[in-house]
Amino acid sequence: MYLVKTPQFIQNLFPNFIWKVPSVQKVLYLTFDDGPIPEVTPWVLDTLEEYEAKGTFFCVGDNIRKNPDLLGEVVSRG
Repeated sequence: MYLVKTPQFIQNLFPNFIWKVPSVQKVLYLTFDDGPIPEVTPWVLDTLEEYEAKGTFFCVGDNIRKNPDLLGEVVSRG
């Protein structure tokens, strides 16, 4: 299941969180979790570069230990 919008009952559970920010700009935030993954991360990096886009990578220790060179590429490519 992929949620596009946080359900209202979750927002009600955390009323002090900021759930909406008024904006006239159309902005999209891309996040990539649990990497780096050799089968996916290089493609993501190439695609971001192709479209001059940015993304935020949330890496996990086990995958970092398994793929230190790939983590270095994520860091070096910004």
